[in-house]
Amino acid sequence: MTEAQDDVRLVHVSKTFPGTRALRDVSFSIRPGEIHALVGQNGSGKSTLIKILCGFHEPDEGSEVYVRGERIEPHRAAEAARRLGLRFVHQGLGLIDELDAVDNIALAGAYETGFARHIEWRSQTRRSRELLARVGVAMDVRCPVGECDAVERTAVAIARALADLPPGQGTLVLDEPTVALTPGESERLFAIIRDLAQSGISILYVSHYLDEIFAIGDRLTVLRNGQRVATHTVEEITKHQLVTEMVGQELGQSSAAVYRGSAGAEPILAATGLAGRELRGVSLELFPGEILGIAGALGSGRSELPLALVGATPLDEGAVSVNGVAWKRPSPHAMAALGVALVPADRRQKGSVSEFSVSENLSLGNLGSLRRLGRVDRGAEATFVEGWLRELDVRPPEPHRSFQTLSGGNQQKVVLAKWLGVDPHVLVLDEPSSGVDVGARATIYEILRERAAAGLGVLVCSSDTAELAELATRVLVLRNGIVGAELVGEGINEAAILGAIEGTGEPITFAGAA
Repeated sequence: MTEAQDDVRLVHVSKTFPGTRALRDVSFSIRPGEIHALVGQNGSGKSTLIKILCGFHEPDEGSEVYVRGERIEPHRAAEAARRLGLRFVHQGLGLIDELDAVDNIALAGAYETGFARHIEWRSQTRRSRELLARVGVAMDVRCPVGECDAVERTAVAIARALADLPPGQGTLVLDEPTVALTPGESERLFAIIRDLAQSGISILYVSHYLDEIFAIGDRLTVLRNGQRVATHTVEEITKHQLVTEMVGQELGQSSAAVYRGSAGAEPILAATGLAGRELRGVSLELFPGEILGIAGALGSGRSELPLALVGATPLDEGAVSVNGVAWKRPSPHAMAALGVALVPADRRQKGSVSEFSVSENLSLGNLGSLRRLGRVDRGAEATFVEGWLRELDVRPPEPHRSFQTLSGGNQQKVVLAKWLGVDPHVLVLDEPSSGVDVGARATIYEILRERAAAGLGVLVCSSDTAELAELATRVLVLRNGIVGAELVGEGINEAAILGAIEGTGEPITFAGAA
């Protein structure tokens, strides 16, 4: 196949940073109308490759990038990429929430103006509706995008990216587009992406979620340690083979063992009748050594529950008990004193101090035990930090490295280590593998299983049904703010969880704590 037959073609692309070879001799192509997935662990080179395509990074000498047959000169890559139809929608979308779709779309290009250069609002509004219709979305274009649902927001970002291109032309790079979406919302977005591809637009789709790759991709390219491992059609590779290529070794086909507990065991954590913004009377029990999964759609109370359990959001009704000690108005300080730790969903804003080093973030939760004569004992801190970096396989294992320079998976390992380091009785995790690659995810799962086997009570709230099916020993499914179903043992699988979320199963009555 010649360069002219491909929308995008990379030939021997490499990129070296001081002390790091981020990409090494990467070659693959994207065909017209193709959905081409780019997969790999954090640190595999995906982000660097995208930044080369958009002209943010200049590749090493000898690298070649062709767009529609034209070779891109590195020093003019940004201008040439745009002229030749390369468009990007990044994970954060880059929208201004206070502005409507009309303004968000126009700000990326230009407003239509008339007499005395006044904005032609009627024409501008019509144009915005046409662009959104091109991506298959009908919405109120005058509504502030911060009030729109997640799919509409993504559609605005896509429409904006393609606004200056003829219909059916261009290459769209989508970077982790479903991170903030529910399964139902993801399916809506997939329909938009498929329609764009059928119109002739080529798609480079970057995602950590392998199920998405098999649901939407035509071909996929695997990166590992900055090198291309292989390019496949989706039909010719299994998920297990793909994971093996991404990680570089065989992974065991682990499945959750059923926690049966001890006869007469008392719950380590119990909640009774929790009611708040979304919760409408949730009761549950968590036993030592158990990994309890919490599933539910957006608005079910799944996102509010972990905050309620640790006292980070106010309750209208209900109580939380830890080892028999009950609190009607739990506070984070009280729950921490009782041995309850939370790993929040937003690790960058809520779970860490991004300006701090890895060492400073990891030791934050344990400063009391590391203090000697009123000051932190640096030797004790170094021993503590280095031990946890080894145990969770944080890469690179550099304590003084800036936390914000780590990949998402390694940031999550540091946040997890911080709270495991306080030796809690209960660990509550909210979306523990969001934006985390398959290798880091396997490490986190292994650590959680080991800690549960040693008696830790683990509660995992997740929108990832595959994660809950693999990890949890019991799953509670929330619907409309209450516990709608309980799945145990062999009854835990993705289909059962999804069915319970959608309400196809029978509701259950759960007595909860006395």
